[in-house]
Parts: sequence; structure tokens; C-alpha cells
Amino acid sequence: MREHRELLRPKFDTVLRILSDRLADTGLATWSAPRGGYFITLDVLDGCAREVVRRAADAGLALTPAGATHPHGDDPGDRTIRIAPSFPDASEIAEIIDGVATCVRLVGYEKLVADAS
Repeated sequence: MREHRELLRPKFDTVLRILSDRLADTGLATWSAPRGGYFITLDVLDGCAREVVRRAADAGLALTPAGATHPHGDDPGDRTIRIAPSFPDASEIAEIIDGVATCVRLVGYEKLVADAS
């Protein structure tokens, strides 16, 4: 298990660093900082998770379906995305999460503008 943790820790650290660099203090998302396990929970603005996942897919980024953390995949707030950094190669993680953060910003700012109108 120790060797497995040593393989995964840098991937998780990269994800957390990029989420912090790109999304901290924007009000667009919050995320977990797990001490174990295989997932980071990314919560975006209400009503935005499916659109973030769709935009990421359009950009060629594969994410678990929005709401996968909820029973039957039904996230009533449409806000939760599960990030699984254990699968991609370490060399790909930064590019993937940077793309995800871009999608979160794009969808989040579009929602804020629409809500203000």
C-alpha cells in the first residue's frame, strides 16, 4: 500500500495545486483534500456540474459523470464532480486539470452573468 500511495500522492498534489491556482478565491468551486482514497470531490456552482463535464468532454477530457457521487447519479444541486487522478499518467494530469479548471471558470462565469441579467 505504501508504494501505491507513493505513486498516487504526486497526482493528487498536482490536482490540488492546479485547482488552488486556478479556482481559489473565485467563488466558482470548492474541493476536498483527501488524505486517502482515489477521488477528489469538486463542487461547482449549483446547476453547473453537467455542463462542466459536457464542456470537458467536448475538449477531449474524460471525467466521471456529474452526480456520480450521489445515489443513482442524481445530484439534486447538479454541483458535484468526482475527480479520479489515479487513472491518467502523471505527465497528463496537469494538462487535464488545467482544462477542467478552464471549463469550471467558463461555465461558472456564464452562470453568474446569466443570473445577473
